[in-house]
Amino acid sequence: MDDLAPALAASSLSSHPAPPRLRASQRAQIISAAETFVKRAFAHHDPSHDWHHVHRVRLLALSLTRTPEFTPHTIDLLVVELGALFHDLVDAKYVAGSATLSSALAGFWAALPAPALVSDEQRAVVEKIVAHVSWTKDERRRANAHPSAADTALQAWLDSCAEFQCVSDADRLDSIGSIGVMRCAAYSATVNRPLYIPPANARMDPVPPAEQAEGYNGSAVGHFYEKLLRIRGERLYTEMAREEAERRQRAMRGFLEELDLEWLVACQGAELAMLAVEEEEEEEDDVDQK
Repeated sequence: MDDLAPALAASSLSSHPAPPRLRASQRAQIISAAETFVKRAFAHHDPSHDWHHVHRVRLLALSLTRTPEFTPHTIDLLVVELGALFHDLVDAKYVAGSATLSSALAGFWAALPAPALVSDEQRAVVEKIVAHVSWTKDERRRANAHPSAADTALQAWLDSCAEFQCVSDADRLDSIGSIGVMRCAAYSATVNRPLYIPPANARMDPVPPAEQAEGYNGSAVGHFYEKLLRIRGERLYTEMAREEAERRQRAMRGFLEELDLEWLVACQGAELAMLAVEEEEEEEDDVDQK
């Protein structure tokens, strides 16, 4: 995605005049074309990153435009919706490393029935949103102890662009809660990752020390501690997303507690069964000795 950097360095909807107001029919035409484009691109994706995930992120992103800290009617809903629809278009898990966002979207922009309906500025912001929305890139930004001037400028843009924040928070929210549990299981099946291996600690505690992911031996449950349980608070931009994340976090923690309990019931039950056999054998030995 480095090819986007020069063209998008100064992209910001807030610093330019508002785009032309679209008729409902014009907007619907653009969105319909985007939906068709994404459905075709995602036709063979597994359920963790399929069209239905994209659709949920789109709905959440539009919903988050109503968060109280944003001024009403100042957010470009078309940019939000296109950014959400395209947010996984060049996900490295599914696309060859040589693919670039510009090349992936060039065909879509060129094929629009009325290209002028989406301004160059809007296109640039959509591409910038998609280029920087991933959790992995956010982790790298946070780990960068010596940001360059370009890094600092990018972070300032991320912290000020409402459209980006809506898409980013929406993508994070769809990773957690009940749907997050299902998506984690779906992706684990795709990469042949075990769903559950019990905690690797001597006392068989339901939660490993300090909630370390490695306590679960590389199973899907480890992903909850590596990432999903961290999606809350300051990892989200909007007040609405933070509130929703807390509800979804409770759902995940309840699931994880039940999961560990189910293992302990089976493990301890098996131990008791074997203990009963041993006690029976000891009693038989005592009888024989008499």
